[in-house]
Amino acid sequence: MKRTNFTFPEWLGELVPEDELFGIAYEDVGEKNRAWMKTCIARLFDWYGPRKDVSGEEIRRWQSGLDTRTAHAPADFCVVLFDDNLLSPARLLAALVPALAGGVKQVLAARVYTGTPWRKAVLTGLELAGQEFVVGLDDTQSRRLLTELREGEHTGSVTVLGPKAAAIVAGEMRTASRMSFWRPRFSRFATIWMEDENSFDLETLAFIHPDMVFQVFGAEVDLPANNFSYEGEGFDACMDALTDVAYLPAERMDAALNKARLLLGPGQEGCWFWPDLHPDHFQSHCTAWTLGG
Repeated sequence: MKRTNFTFPEWLGELVPEDELFGIAYEDVGEKNRAWMKTCIARLFDWYGPRKDVSGEEIRRWQSGLDTRTAHAPADFCVVLFDDNLLSPARLLAALVPALAGGVKQVLAARVYTGTPWRKAVLTGLELAGQEFVVGLDDTQSRRLLTELREGEHTGSVTVLGPKAAAIVAGEMRTASRMSFWRPRFSRFATIWMEDENSFDLETLAFIHPDMVFQVFGAEVDLPANNFSYEGEGFDACMDALTDVAYLPAERMDAALNKARLLLGPGQEGCWFWPDLHPDHFQSHCTAWTLGG
């Protein structure tokens, strides 16, 4: 598969946050929370790779006389577009690390903002992942970027987090035939089962996901933030409240396997992954069918 050289537009270089902002964020986040983010990054790399066969071809002949040839390679670029509704470093990293692990050379983390400052944990998570190209865009700049990418001839993937980012992509990228798009369809609700007061580190969950709503069941414990509520001691009620995400001890997982889309056990409080975000999203693919001789 032919590869083409790609670089992001030069004007984006003016929108990179100052190095000082990253330094302040790194120090203020603290060693414990940085350790959690490093754990998240390491487990995402375990899950996704890193790929050793970043590109390849396969030729097959079928009994019907059909010959096929398929080829795959990393996309020329990836944009992780998110907005200021996203405050979770773990959920952002879960969208970014697969591109890095899949061998995409040109990766841009672009935040659509409306004047709100960067969350320090988000900046630190990007830095810890080794993401070098980070920009803050307003609505007009975001649309300009996507238009220029759409009008180019390069292959790309766009991963979209947040309603503002999704609205911009929906408006600008309808005809982008060489690009793949993905966004999560997850609610921002999660249930937690506390077998005892030490089942989960709720303080870490509050730091990692300040933009989620947590419903706590089981042992009654002190709650770390306003986005947590205690809902009762019954496990059946916990299962009834479950939507997409549950934090459960390993011995309780079986009850939720056919109900939840993401289950996380103790020791995973700082981690996240998107179950339906697959490596193919970050690749370009070509398939040829011919008649065999």
